[in-house]
Amino acid sequence: MTALQTLDDTPMLEDQNLLLNQFFTLWAMLDPISHLPLFLGATAELDRQERQRSALMGVGFAFLILVFFGIAGQYLLHAMGISLISFQIAGGIILLLFSTSMVLSEPPSPAAAQAAASNNALNVAVYPLGTPIIAGPGAMLSIIILTDNNRFTLPQQISTFGVLAAVLGLLLVIFLLGDRIGRVIGRGGTNVLRRVMGVILAALSVNLIVSALAQWLNLPPI
Repeated sequence: MTALQTLDDTPMLEDQNLLLNQFFTLWAMLDPISHLPLFLGATAELDRQERQRSALMGVGFAFLILVFFGIAGQYLLHAMGISLISFQIAGGIILLLFSTSMVLSEPPSPAAAQAAASNNALNVAVYPLGTPIIAGPGAMLSIIILTDNNRFTLPQQISTFGVLAAVLGLLLVIFLLGDRIGRVIGRGGTNVLRRVMGVILAALSVNLIVSALAQWLNLPPI
């Protein structure tokens, strides 16, 4: 391999690493497996067909909410005089606290989500499924950070929304197969997966904080 070929391959490898980092960040943040019990609880009053309709609409609503925050979130921060470095550090701390709760605490009970559910698939899709179960505060923070105008170009931001669509597509598949998956892995398997996702998210959160501090202090990247 020549030096020219190596230079040509470098941007491609960087793009691949960026996409993988974004995928695992969004996967850990959205955490489809641990949200499955909440989905089953929120749609417990619905029949199978209505549950599937609720899953489709809920994921669609969550995608629109997160895309909105990805496009307009940074401008809202600018209007309030909040820098992206400050937001990245704050977001990393919040994500770290959230990941710690994922690892150390018990998974949330579906009873609370079930109490808020009604017999209407649209109502359930908007609340609590679309938000806050899927598009919660942590997911909103993540998508704003991953589409930072100062760090990412427009094509990279578009690819981020593509990654988001892919993760939500997998989430939708898990929701549609929720009854079967719940019977296969059981509550114990759900707890294990939740804690593993929490550890990964904690590492990504620390990386966000350290990277922001390195940028602020003009230190070499980690």
